[in-house]
Amino acid sequence: MNSEWKSPSGVQVRMVTGGWRSGASAFALKLAQDWERKTIVSAQTSTEEDVLEHIALYQKGLDDGCETIVEGVDLAGALDKVRGGVCIVDDLGVWVSNLTSGGSRFAGETCPEIEAFVRKLRLPPCEVIVVTRELGMGLSSERIAERRYRDVVGRLNQRVAALAASVYLCVSGLPLKLK
Repeated sequence: MNSEWKSPSGVQVRMVTGGWRSGASAFALKLAQDWERKTIVSAQTSTEEDVLEHIALYQKGLDDGCETIVEGVDLAGALDKVRGGVCIVDDLGVWVSNLTSGGSRFAGETCPEIEAFVRKLRLPPCEVIVVTRELGMGLSSERIAERRYRDVVGRLNQRVAALAASVYLCVSGLPLKLK
């Protein structure tokens, strides 16, 4: 697929992946910095201190005009609320964790919420930067639920990467363009 692919709506989807604390979120901020209107869709629904710090870091890294939408399940619906500019969706690994623990109706490695999100990325309402976690480089768990989670995230990452105009892998704070 052409690296300059745009959706029929004329906007692009970009994907940034990496391990935990790899710099993926910080790199997504850099990709978004030149946009006047910025929105963060955070899948982090926890009120734990480190999660709140992560969201605050985003807001500080962008500017006072940045809107934050916290949505742990319906990312497609959250994208419907975005009014142009650029939107950072952070992150798919947390989102899948929310879905698998929240009783979503999974059929194999997908569910209605995942299908709706992927459909939305085909005709995004704005430029979208999707942050996700690369889980396939580590050890495989003995626990079936953890392997299932890894598989769902991995398959979703592949689908988003196929739709994305560009894909970056962040390692130790350094981005590598894959596509």
